[in-house]
Amino acid sequence: MSKNILIDRFGGNTVGALCDNGKLIEYHIEKSNKTQIVGSIYKGVVKNVLDGMQAAFVDIGLNKNGYLFVSDMLVDTSLIEGKTILPSQLNIKVGDQIMVQVVKDPVGVKGARLTNNITFAGKYLVYAPTLNINTVSRKILDEKTRQKLIDYATKLKRPQGGFICRTASEHAKYNDLVKESKQLIKLYSDILQKYDGISACEQVFCDGDLPMRLMRDVLTYDVDKILVADKTIYDNLNSYKTLNNDINKRLVFYDEKTDIFTKFNLTKEIESLAHNKVALDNGAYFVIDKTEALTIIDINTGGFTGQSNIEETAFLTNMLATKEIARQVRLRNISGIIVVDYIDMEQEDHRNAVVNELKNCLSSDRQKCNVLGMTGLGLVEFTRSKKRRSLSQYFNKTCPYCKGEGSIYSNDYILMKIRTSLLDVFANDFGSAIIDLNIDILEYILQTGTLCKDIKKFYQNKRVYLIPHKTYHQEFFICRGDNNKVLDLPEKAVLLH
Repeated sequence: MSKNILIDRFGGNTVGALCDNGKLIEYHIEKSNKTQIVGSIYKGVVKNVLDGMQAAFVDIGLNKNGYLFVSDMLVDTSLIEGKTILPSQLNIKVGDQIMVQVVKDPVGVKGARLTNNITFAGKYLVYAPTLNINTVSRKILDEKTRQKLIDYATKLKRPQGGFICRTASEHAKYNDLVKESKQLIKLYSDILQKYDGISACEQVFCDGDLPMRLMRDVLTYDVDKILVADKTIYDNLNSYKTLNNDINKRLVFYDEKTDIFTKFNLTKEIESLAHNKVALDNGAYFVIDKTEALTIIDINTGGFTGQSNIEETAFLTNMLATKEIARQVRLRNISGIIVVDYIDMEQEDHRNAVVNELKNCLSSDRQKCNVLGMTGLGLVEFTRSKKRRSLSQYFNKTCPYCKGEGSIYSNDYILMKIRTSLLDVFANDFGSAIIDLNIDILEYILQTGTLCKDIKKFYQNKRVYLIPHKTYHQEFFICRGDNNKVLDLPEKAVLLH
């Protein structure tokens, strides 16, 4: 089996996936014509400074102002290690024009999160022109390798600032770092010149589109092939490979008639990302629920009953779920605070093993994750840094019926609403009431007989007609009064007795 990157474009969307031994590891989708926001640089205008919150709102030409915290005056500290000195206050005022970079997409009512400390990411290096450091990604653990890369970064020539060696630099040659450092320095120089010549609130630099970001951030030494099913994207990457040795010999144009994701047996797995229930191989499952503040993952043994005892069953299920949770969080790009409700375990060594397994499984995630310990109730909280929107925002939309509540009115409550409407009609001295409603609700009314009893008891001289509609939503109905002795009704109308 092999590790491949798959890229295609359809329906105005560009789709990219990383699969390892036939299993989906990462899945990305974005509008092909959408301007890339995260990583892009703007000439912003300070609109408001909130001293009490040590934050500022900056107009960058989008629908909502971005926000800049005092802590964002520094480079993203998740990229580096060691102590950094945070500024105590924002040294900007309303009306100032400043160069800012977007670090997080807008979410809901919040605008984009900005940083005043610009960085440029290559495949091996991050160039931070305003930060005099030379350091290495936290994900590189071998001390000899770390020291070697720090020495390399120190030797690289630059007019100002410093370099951070990314995870991919672990397998890079020094000449590769030299070549990329020159490209990043030139990029910054070009941006400074462009910045002086553009108007306020305009974009100075746009980060690469999805295919280019995959080449930069996902393509590693152990990827066997880059299969591209779209000719335009393939040609763009083919021209880019002269600048990047990693693409040579691995870039392949996929021209078969079968959909590329179907060819690699990934279609069903991709479709499952639209659902919140995730099945495990042993018959157990977990459910992913998103709230406004956090994401909750609830594990259930389901059809798995184990073979020994309850403790062992719970432990085996939790361990299996942990591996899949780490994969699903990465696949769906779930971020922020995530709380996992594990099945209760009594043994302390089992509880520790589950927490350690979660830390280990999340260590391969490209986004920074921080796992806290397990509470007495079996809850584990961890955080995952956010840059772009979660995948659910592409797969799902708010239900037009329940408006995101996740439920609709019960039949009994709908009957209460219908009864209230009837009372209003008869209170206005109408002799007949005509109700257009969903066919299932009509059948429920006839089955329960509740409205019939009320009519016989309180409105003996009144007539109520129900007109069923298959296309009506269950919650929807229309109740109107009529005083005509002869009514023009369809044959399907039902008279309540």
